[in-house]
Amino acid sequence: MLRFAATAIYLYASVSFAYAWDHLAESDFQYALSKKDSTIVVACNKKSEHLETEWSLAVPEAQVPLISINCAVNPNVCASHGVPSSSTVKLFKHGEAKSTYHGPRRASALLAWINRLQRPMVSEINAAALEDIKKADETVFIAYLDAGDEGSKAIFAEVAGRYHEEFTFAVTADEVALTAEKVTAPTVKCYKPLDGDTHEFTSLTDAAALEAFVKEASRPVIGELLPHNHQRFLDRGWSMVYVFAATEAERSKIRKELNKVARSYYESLTLVTVDPLEFPDLPAKLGLDPDALPAAAVHQLSKDRIYPYPKGRGWTSSELQSWGLDVWQGRIRPWTPPGVTTTYEDLGGRIKATRKVSIANIPGVKIRVGGRDEL
Repeated sequence: MLRFAATAIYLYASVSFAYAWDHLAESDFQYALSKKDSTIVVACNKKSEHLETEWSLAVPEAQVPLISINCAVNPNVCASHGVPSSSTVKLFKHGEAKSTYHGPRRASALLAWINRLQRPMVSEINAAALEDIKKADETVFIAYLDAGDEGSKAIFAEVAGRYHEEFTFAVTADEVALTAEKVTAPTVKCYKPLDGDTHEFTSLTDAAALEAFVKEASRPVIGELLPHNHQRFLDRGWSMVYVFAATEAERSKIRKELNKVARSYYESLTLVTVDPLEFPDLPAKLGLDPDALPAAAVHQLSKDRIYPYPKGRGWTSSELQSWGLDVWQGRIRPWTPPGVTTTYEDLGGRIKATRKVSIANIPGVKIRVGGRDEL
């Protein structure tokens, strides 16, 4: 695993804020960028009060120093490094931008991203390193190959090149590792330590098929909606369940409460929590009051119908499942947008979806969810 000296810098673009950031002065910031042995994470956030808590949790755990500069005070500095007024996070090394952070405002996700970018695009490992790499990230893909199988290795590297900033990738030809995992080469396994799930892919002959596996196998039991993965979730074609909550603490609590129902319907629903700061216009498109959080809605993609979750109803798996059954059996009518007259045959879509992709239909795929039987 490659490691190097690193510095993380947070650029803050909000004019007013409730939390005290330890911002760098311009001269100190420029000096930090000029250090040749440094890797620097740069972030700009227009709503820092929601990030500050997670950032403060990440500071003592990070393997790199996390420092900040106020873009409201130093707009030219931020502009010179390509930092817009909207929320953005960048990683620099030797003064050059290397990566942009697209993950959630969550300390563990930010730390995983920082650590991920210190590894090679594809780590070559032996059996001794296997257990550590399986737990090194929230999503890890490991290719188990025969020695000398350059074709499969190239296909794996091609797909890893597209997704290495989101997930960790490793390859091994160690026969001890293959025996320990009870796999035959070539096999790609996806490990998701947070959910306790694994997925297998054994048809390593086509990059497109492997990419489809990576996108679907990486989907958590309850996802976190982000601009870069929204269409990926919609492309599944299954009903979307959006749950909005104002803070990461609230979203984390809801994910725990709804884990049971989300796991039960993992294949036929796409359940996600949403940071309303990332999607300020989405609640209104789902018939929700953006000021009344937490809130939720189901978007039935097959008929393009939207069902807002009743205000005041609880956030347990049993309550959500009971309400969902009423929706499925037609006892609840879909939301009608203001000014629309409808027979409920076609309400007109505002959130577009395309094709349906089920991981069960990808050749060579096996699924094990939380130790249950394979599907």
